[in-house]
Amino acid sequence: MATPPSDPAPEILDAPAPAGGKRVSLRDRAYAEIKRRIVTTELKPGEAVTVTDLADALGFGRTPVMQAVDRLMIDGLVEVMPRKGVVVSPVSLDELVEIIEIRLLNEGQAARWAAERASGALIEEMRANLEGLKAATGARDLEKLIELDRAFHRLITQAAGNSILAEILGNLHDRSSRFWAMSLNVPRHDARVIEQHAAIIDAIAAHDPDRAEAAVRDHAAAFQQNLVSQVLRPRS
Repeated sequence: MATPPSDPAPEILDAPAPAGGKRVSLRDRAYAEIKRRIVTTELKPGEAVTVTDLADALGFGRTPVMQAVDRLMIDGLVEVMPRKGVVVSPVSLDELVEIIEIRLLNEGQAARWAAERASGALIEEMRANLEGLKAATGARDLEKLIELDRAFHRLITQAAGNSILAEILGNLHDRSSRFWAMSLNVPRHDARVIEQHAAIIDAIAAHDPDRAEAAVRDHAAAFQQNLVSQVLRPRS
């Protein structure tokens, strides 16, 4: 007689949140924190760590950390290698080019839809985000800059009104953020990003799809050129 399949391992949850709050699994917390450290390059491309190291650093058990690592592998942010452990995926010029190619295709369409569909409230959120970006630039707050840049692009996809496109672009922006963090030491990079975001907002606010698409494409192309020429260029 066949043995019935065992139940899947239960998801480990934190203690109940306050009334009205939402419980977050340790797995999700571990995933979010490790991902943050990768995206901000606190965990550098090519760096190897063990699951035990990560669990100790986060104050979690090994199980939620291993579950988080599985998700990060799917995202393309880590690899698990024999005798090395968890290795942060390296960055390369080829990866950057591929990311930008896909971003150009998808973000251009997102910008067009945003220009056609954005509400006044979402446009105001974009303008508020731009002011926050200016403040974070002045304070040289790396994590805030990355957070606001991600939030800005989420607002565009939110305005576009397509949840599948938002999911695709969310993953691309996670992978782009490591390159973006590497470029922050390039002179005037922050100022150019502010100018480009302002141009995108103006085009969306004017409900001009052609101009919005062009502004987003210019932004992505400038990001690529900046990294190729200043960060990833071959060293002599």
